[in-house]
Amino acid sequence: MLNQFEIEQKDLGDERAMLYSKHLYELAQDDSSTGRYNLADAIAQSFEQKELRQMEKRLVIKIMMSLIYQAEKDLREALSVRLAIIDNVPAEIITFLANDEISVAQPILQHSAVLNEVDLIYIISSKGPEYWRSIAQRKQLSPSVVRRLTDTGDTDTALNLVDNPHIVLHRNTVKRLIKTSLKSDKLQSSLMRRPEIDAELVVDIYACVSQVLRREISQRFRISPVMVEVALDGLVEELSQEAKGLQQVTPEMMALAKRFKERSEISPVLMLKALKRGQLSFFVALFAEKLNLTSDMALDVIKKEGGKLFAVACRSIGMMKSEFASIYLLSRSARTSEKIVDQRELAEALKYYDTVKDSDVQRIRKQLSENPKDSGKV
Repeated sequence: MLNQFEIEQKDLGDERAMLYSKHLYELAQDDSSTGRYNLADAIAQSFEQKELRQMEKRLVIKIMMSLIYQAEKDLREALSVRLAIIDNVPAEIITFLANDEISVAQPILQHSAVLNEVDLIYIISSKGPEYWRSIAQRKQLSPSVVRRLTDTGDTDTALNLVDNPHIVLHRNTVKRLIKTSLKSDKLQSSLMRRPEIDAELVVDIYACVSQVLRREISQRFRISPVMVEVALDGLVEELSQEAKGLQQVTPEMMALAKRFKERSEISPVLMLKALKRGQLSFFVALFAEKLNLTSDMALDVIKKEGGKLFAVACRSIGMMKSEFASIYLLSRSARTSEKIVDQRELAEALKYYDTVKDSDVQRIRKQLSENPKDSGKV
């Protein structure tokens, strides 16, 4: 370590720099924990003084970077805490610490004014949720950084943004956060406290929250059922468009379907409405939630050849024969790429719907939750 701090006399410039470098060099010779902290403290104090000459500043950077490269994590953590609140620390030191382990990076990410928008966006793109959550707590965040954080879809990052009283959330950002809040009751409650929430935005929240929160919203705002229906239709359409494929069921869709189930609102009418609008993935989410299955398991039920298992599943949730027939026809694209329904297959499925015994329906329904690929030999 000692040789890394040796500075040739010809590079020091004047007596002040020579004395300064000698002081740091002497501190650097002590490899003990106390010695390392003393060196870190001396360097931090040098930045706090804001009186470094160019030669001294270059020397400090050289010693500091050498120190950071060699330091144990606890010392890097201590340096991070000290330097996070100093505005004139060289950017190369701050960015190095900001990309370190999260325990080191956290104070820098939360407080350092040296990090600029480009630095923050790079860290969001290259690091994980713990880094995003720390950045979301900064007092100053540009709209671009807030948008990047929101686009991560991480609920804890979103919660930190919503609970951050120092930033302003633009309208489009709030709308994106409302979709993210489908996965978190706590986030929905926090959104209600934001000053940006107006009568229009609260309808979007109302459309996808729990019954308890709906009552709270109703006490504060006058909510029109028609407006809720429009908001809900718009939300489902957006979620469907964001899915990469017809059969991709996103976590947000499953969260919304779960909310419908909590409110006892999953019905054949709702499922048919989703299918008629081409929102196949949302239909799968509703069907899965109604049957207490994962989306993949629900798709297996829908796709099973012959349609008998699909018929049993629909009958087990109280669906009428006419409703099953419509859903069977409209969900064809989930089972095959062909749009034309085999009339013989439909007839067989409807016949089975009529003739299957209630005891078999209950038995097969129980097996569905265990393994839909082996649910009764139907």
